[in-house]
Amino acid sequence: MSMFREHWLGGLTAYSTFFLISLVATISVSITYGLPFNWNPTISIDPLGILGCFSIALLFGLWPDVDIKSRSQQIFYTVLFVLNVSLILFLQRYLEAALLGLFAMLPILSRHRGWTHSKITMLLLPGVFLVIPIYVEYPNWGTGWKELPDLFDSLVTWESLSDTLRSSLAYYLAGLIGYASHLYLDGILFRSRKAQQRKVRTN
Repeated sequence: MSMFREHWLGGLTAYSTFFLISLVATISVSITYGLPFNWNPTISIDPLGILGCFSIALLFGLWPDVDIKSRSQQIFYTVLFVLNVSLILFLQRYLEAALLGLFAMLPILSRHRGWTHSKITMLLLPGVFLVIPIYVEYPNWGTGWKELPDLFDSLVTWESLSDTLRSSLAYYLAGLIGYASHLYLDGILFRSRKAQQRKVRTN
């Protein structure tokens, strides 16, 4: 089995396992305690949200190998190119397009299995699914800090911020699980049996 196929299957398998366990727990608790089915923020129950989470898990299962010429690199740079063109031509978001282009260059500048295969990156990179919704909902975040808002406005802001983070948690976890599956199969997260066998064959 090629590493490309191994990694996308690994991402989907890991997230499918998590999703099914979380779904069973959600349904069980909802039936037992009479809670609505959307009480659990770790998964989405919306069909488009579910599809999005599975797609994110698959893509993040491939992402770390973007630092070397591979099918993963071809897929991601195609996606990044389309996003950049869309930001420039259709949305006129030039700053965001420039930042995306800058970020896209970083994996090429690093060595294979460098920062893209780091456990810290595994935790931080899926955070884009927490940061982007906040940026979209609060485009002027960070401005006007010299003016002290009244207590009521402050409470409303933090409540809506909490709702935004809660709705984004499922996507963060999907990215984290997909990323973790890649590092596991490479023998970086934990020493998997396949990684040990691969190391023996290469030595």
